[in-house]
Amino acid sequence: MILVLGSTGKIGRELVPALLDKGARVRALTRDPARARLDPRAEVAACDLDAFDPALLDGVDRVFILTSGHGSDVLAQERAVVKAATGVERLVKLSTTGVHFGQTDPISSIHAAAEQAVREAGPDWTILRPGTFMDNRFAWLPAVRGDGVIRVPESDPASALVHVRDIAEVAATVLTTDGHAGKTYPITGGEALTTRRQVEILGEALGRRLTYVEEPEADARARMLGYGWPASAVDGFFELKRQSAGNEEIVFDTVRELLGRAPLTFAEWAGEHAATFA
Repeated sequence: MILVLGSTGKIGRELVPALLDKGARVRALTRDPARARLDPRAEVAACDLDAFDPALLDGVDRVFILTSGHGSDVLAQERAVVKAATGVERLVKLSTTGVHFGQTDPISSIHAAAEQAVREAGPDWTILRPGTFMDNRFAWLPAVRGDGVIRVPESDPASALVHVRDIAEVAATVLTTDGHAGKTYPITGGEALTTRRQVEILGEALGRRLTYVEEPEADARARMLGYGWPASAVDGFFELKRQSAGNEEIVFDTVRELLGRAPLTFAEWAGEHAATFA
């Protein structure tokens, strides 16, 4: 039995069916099973990660650790799960490439501490460190549906964006096959794209021209605060961007090595989601 945290998130919704298709038994955790709409082949269990119930580990031999960010302390949530899971065979932790590059921004720092907890827990472990998700570009949806002007903070770095399906398939492989104990896998897409080029590709998929505009950091901050972002989250975002400049464009071959195929492209992602943006 594989316990999947974050089963209704971007990666979890791809991972649960990928595991089931491989013949694995899956217990998918969610805050609200009635609204989860998960694959009916999975066992769905209610879970509040702020008060993790060790009974959820009954019959479980592998755990996929991904926290959603709900609750007051994400690191405390992951540590609680790891502490309860010391008797399982394998832990697979979803982290970030920021840790790979030694970044000290708030997001990377939390993942680095959680990685250490996983390594010290006792069971075999594997760390997955994906880069920037293609799905993050859903943040452009209001602009695309509005005036078609995509406003991006100045000096936004080029990025080897990764499709969440690739991350999920790598995770499914690591959870269901041997030879991954003690390994850390950085995961990216197959090419680095400037943000301008990403906007062009999305426009091509939609059959319309989108306008790319760089804006000063002060304007971008004001816009994010206007969306209701906490000031700490805005600060963390810009610190992450500063530290990841030059790192996000590095391409790793993990998808090809573990899955035997090329990573999915941003053009493929844009085509898949064109109807959503329309």
